[in-house]
Amino acid sequence: MSSDLPALPRADGPGAQLSQWVAHFRERVNLSVLDAQAIRPVRLLLVGEGAAELADVLDPERAARGSVLQTLDDAPGWMVADSASRAIVYCPLAGTVPDEALAHFESSSLPVFVIDRPPLGAEDGVRPTAPHSNKPGPGTPARYYVSALSAAEVVKYLLPDIVSACRDVEISLAAHLPIFRPSVAAKITVDCALRSLQVAGASALVDHVPVLGLILGSIASAGDTIAITGMQVNMLLRIAAAYGKKAEFARIAELMPVIGGGYGWRALAREASGFIPLAGPVIKAGIAYAGTLVIGQAAAFYYETGNKMAPEKIGALYREAVERAKNVAVEFIERLRKK
Repeated sequence: MSSDLPALPRADGPGAQLSQWVAHFRERVNLSVLDAQAIRPVRLLLVGEGAAELADVLDPERAARGSVLQTLDDAPGWMVADSASRAIVYCPLAGTVPDEALAHFESSSLPVFVIDRPPLGAEDGVRPTAPHSNKPGPGTPARYYVSALSAAEVVKYLLPDIVSACRDVEISLAAHLPIFRPSVAAKITVDCALRSLQVAGASALVDHVPVLGLILGSIASAGDTIAITGMQVNMLLRIAAAYGKKAEFARIAELMPVIGGGYGWRALAREASGFIPLAGPVIKAGIAYAGTLVIGQAAAFYYETGNKMAPEKIGALYREAVERAKNVAVEFIERLRKK
């Protein structure tokens, strides 16, 4: 995949700070591994009378038919057991989920996602799309009710759970099927936010707020800040790969105006310290978690829309993330103290 970006600035020219900053992480991020993840084999097996209709929702451009999307009835026997096959998605006729079909899937070695939808033409009494209380597993189908078989409805609960079933091939899934990109970007972001929280909570961060060292200034004085920033760099490159972009450090230069410009990170971090009514590591862990969430969300928004997120939106997301971080950080610190 060829690059669509200019080269990074020279270390002795304009933008030298960025060039020097990226040099900290060249040894920490393996770009060839990221590129390889974007082309790993992955397959979803579609079955049922509504399988063709579902395929049109998931792949309207018909770019992944017969590869990432395969009809189970047309698949050779070996394909079900192949490591690339990650899930069966059963889409029966609207308004029906035959019990005998569910019983048949109880012998499956793959998780089975069952789509339940209202009968055609039904308008009155159609309930909202709802999550399933338990995710499917081998031999344990799970029914997902959607109010309509449309992109707007399947992205709410069905697709994020399919992404969870595609662990370690989710980047390839998103690169091949754009409808999965927001769900994959969200998973990558939350995973990195939790790891950032763990690093910040386990160490005694005192002077540094772990939200991208380049945004907040020098990164040389805190090893844990470098570690968290390295994880965030990797997160941003993984999100770019999920959106079909080549993994390269110039992506960080592309994203700096998106995640770094005009958002008042220091002020937000100080404000967050007031939101989290605890001291020391809990505050820092919460800020690490919230900052990572918002950075990932801003990057995904940019790749999804081609636009920067407005500063007021960034601020609102950060405050919302801090609220979420309170319980997550306190829980983690309490577990850490009991060890």
